[in-house]
Parts: sequence; C-alpha cells; structure tokens
Amino acid sequence: MNSIQTPQTIFPNWIRGFLLIAAAYNILWGVFIGYFPEAFFQWVTESKDELPDIIKWQGKGVLLMAGVYLACAIHPGKLWYLVFLAAFTKVAGGIWFYFIILDQEVGDKGIFHLLMNDAIWVPFLIFIGFRAIAYKRAKDEISADHTV
Repeated sequence: MNSIQTPQTIFPNWIRGFLLIAAAYNILWGVFIGYFPEAFFQWVTESKDELPDIIKWQGKGVLLMAGVYLACAIHPGKLWYLVFLAAFTKVAGGIWFYFIILDQEVGDKGIFHLLMNDAIWVPFLIFIGFRAIAYKRAKDEISADHTV
C-alpha cells in the first residue's frame, strides 16, 4: 500500500529536531572555543604548544554554522543547499584540522574530535539534504497545483 507523500512526511519534525540539536551543539562548541581557545587547543592536541590565532576564528566559524543549521531547520525547502554546504564544511574542516592544527599527529582526543565533530555528522547531513530537496519539490508541486 502506498502512502501519500506530503511535505510533512518527507521532512518530518525529527529531522528539524536533529538540525536544532546540531545548532545547539555548534553553539556550545563555538562558545567554548571562543572563550577558552587555549584549553580547547591543549585538549585536542594533547600538547602545551602555543595557540595558533586561527583557533579563535574556528570558534566563530562553528558559531556561524550553528546559524546555518538553525536556518535549515526553519526553512528546509528554501535553504536545502546549505545542508550540503554544512556537510562539505564538516569534511573540509576535518581535513584542515588534521593537516594544519594537528600536524598529522593524532592522539586519542584528536581522533575523538575529528570523529564526533566532523565525520559522524556527514552522512546525516547528506541524508537530510536529499530529504530537503524532496521537501522542496513536494511544496513546489502543491504550489503549482493551487495556481492552476
């Protein structure tokens, strides 16, 4: 039996909730990195090396992505492409972090950071991106039906 596909069934509330959780998660990380960059850097690198200035900008970038997740949760049909941008930034950011910040020397905490803050999110974001495209198409079809 085929069920009716509506925008709500294509992009259910749990997906919006996931994006809101991602926004909250990024707010917490962004604030932590912004206010305590030395603690973050020393924890993730497991060293007492001098803090690179770019870490402070990383905190701002994480906060910016929180805004992206929030906007995508509110307007998935209009901003579907930002979900794919978010997945790309997770991949590119993880690669950047590995080569620039960690200098290709990864300890347990660095692996944890790369997995939990970058890699684990990517498949979910790609799935959500495709659901957002389907949601946009369903809404466009409904709009087209009402204008005819």
